[in-house]
Amino acid sequence: MGDVEDRILAGAVEAASVHGIGRMSVGDVAKRAGLSRATVYKHFGSKDELVAAAVRREATALIDVVVADVAHVVDLREAMTRAVLVTLQLARAHPLLDRVVRTEPERLVPLLTTDDALVLPVLRGPVEAVVGGRLPALDAVAVRRVADVFLRLLVSYALSAPDDPPEVVAAVVGTLLIDGAAAVTAVGGALGGGTGRHGHHVPGEAS
Repeated sequence: MGDVEDRILAGAVEAASVHGIGRMSVGDVAKRAGLSRATVYKHFGSKDELVAAAVRREATALIDVVVADVAHVVDLREAMTRAVLVTLQLARAHPLLDRVVRTEPERLVPLLTTDDALVLPVLRGPVEAVVGGRLPALDAVAVRRVADVFLRLLVSYALSAPDDPPEVVAAVVGTLLIDGAAAVTAVGGALGGGTGRHGHHVPGEAS
């Protein structure tokens, strides 16, 4: 991404955080980016395209922080629990996510929950790396399935977190994901006792 596009997207996030997505104009974005409206339109053909790109940028930055945070966590249960906790904390502290989730959820949800907006496809790679690196017994298809469920849960809880403390939510989701990953491993490899296709133990499962 070039410097100009990054300035535009940063301006869009700032403007949307103040005005909301619906009331934000391309002029607002241009002013905050220190550029002309013509320059903004040169890089993004419409407001909808600009908003989608800005959401993609922020979601990618968030998931990068999560992946980096769990990079050295070997245990799968601990890694998934930590990932959910960090996601919830970051989402609640993010000025754009926090405002739009409270006031304009109908504008944000489609961007984060459908493949058409290209947010989920962009985020799947890093999440698959987290899952696959800790579940060597799973083949690529199974890793993709587990990662997809994990990613959709992360997005869902980031958009609509329950009233329970983040630590409680993270622990529950982490446990559910571990049980689900173990089930996928068992079905995919006809194995038992938490081992994979090649007899690997599923990290986070009791021996």
